[in-house]
Amino acid sequence: MVDLERRGVLMAAAAGAATASVVTPALAAETGSSPAVSRDKPLAGKVAFITGGARGIGRATAVELARRGANIALVDIAKPDGVSGLRYRLSTPEDLAESVRLVEAEGVRALSFQADTRDAAALAAAAKHTAAVFGGIDFVAAIAGIWMPSTLAEGHVDAWRNQYEINVIGVLNSAQAAMPHLRKPGARFVTINSMRARLVSDIGSAYAASKWAVTALMKSLALALGPDGVTANAIAPAMVDTPLLHGGAFAGLTPQQEDKSAREVHVLPVGVMPPETIAGVVAFLFGPEGANISGATIDVNAGRSSTFAT
Repeated sequence: MVDLERRGVLMAAAAGAATASVVTPALAAETGSSPAVSRDKPLAGKVAFITGGARGIGRATAVELARRGANIALVDIAKPDGVSGLRYRLSTPEDLAESVRLVEAEGVRALSFQADTRDAAALAAAAKHTAAVFGGIDFVAAIAGIWMPSTLAEGHVDAWRNQYEINVIGVLNSAQAAMPHLRKPGARFVTINSMRARLVSDIGSAYAASKWAVTALMKSLALALGPDGVTANAIAPAMVDTPLLHGGAFAGLTPQQEDKSAREVHVLPVGVMPPETIAGVVAFLFGPEGANISGATIDVNAGRSSTFAT
């Protein structure tokens, strides 16, 4: 059966261990005016709530937004064996702490929460605490996701269930947790999709199906939040340097083999892309340039889009 442990453990960045019923308000006592917005810090004083923030695209996004002046709330399962059946290990509490360190090195404030995106109550508590400490939430980046091998012929029901619960329901939980704090003009929601939401391969059929579902969810959010002046979009990468790639579709390959495989898929002469490539597009959508983009999927796949029918 799928591990559906309901994890209400939340940890503030400066706190040690916390109990399931206590969130340590590590930054609640901090006061001071928000930094002035400048060309170098266009997101100064804004607050970003990021899932999957312990490593990969989530960490890169957190650091990029922090570099642009935003305060950051990082959410991650931070439990290596938190999902049964994965080919790779999930993040650790140490990974999450390192993301906090990197964010704070940019001169902004950070909170961290150890929570499973399948746990709606834990996400709601994290969002509520973030809004209480930072004065609100302006941006949500629902980045947490997994890849597991699955084929239609062989079944793998648990692989389908796990990927739907994390890749789809986890995104929904993230949106619903932040929504009470997000309904205001200028707020933004972004999730990470995949080029597999444009095409399908048999070995990753469950992953592809979950990402097609994310497209519909994102568009539904754009319709629901639009009247409040809130945008919702998705980014669909190709091959990105993350544990999901190395332990998923590219499991067992050397870095050189990974790069060669990526170049065979990409149209541009680009190998495996760094997660910072995707983080920059998230920052664009959260910036003033993204104000009138909503309900869209931004393909960041080194030209692979040119091979799609639409």
